[in-house]
Amino acid sequence: MIKKLIFIPLTCLVLCAFKPSNNTASERILKDYWLLDKVSYVEPDFYDRITLFNDVTNFCFEQSLWRFSELNNTGTYAINDLYCSFGKRNISFDISKSSKQEGQYDVVLKTLKNNGETESFKIKITKISDNTMQWNHTAWVNNEPHTLKMNFVKKQAL
Repeated sequence: MIKKLIFIPLTCLVLCAFKPSNNTASERILKDYWLLDKVSYVEPDFYDRITLFNDVTNFCFEQSLWRFSELNNTGTYAINDLYCSFGKRNISFDISKSSKQEGQYDVVLKTLKNNGETESFKIKITKISDNTMQWNHTAWVNNEPHTLKMNFVKKQAL
């Protein structure tokens, strides 16, 4: 009888320990190196230069290299356009599975400034595969929301 009293709770504890966590699975979505190949507006007839993430313009973000670490949800992105504010920036991120549509993820991207302050931006991962990823980010232009589509391709580790 005593063995049963010990065995049943111990079995439950072991089974719960091996249950996969939703957070762990979603954190693996963003990992490795990604090249931001193209930034465009979802609205086909809209074209404007705006500052993204309070950093540089949407044109400067094209060809930027992003690195995401799943271990501590941190990373970097590097602006590679010499005509822009060139260099690497630190980021952190939190991911949750979107309740609206299967296969989409909500991301809070936090940029880390030199003075230690952070700014948060909401991103939606709308498509992701082993080699490509697409984000949607809403930016305000002339007091109107416009959605930007950001297309990434997977890069080999540097």
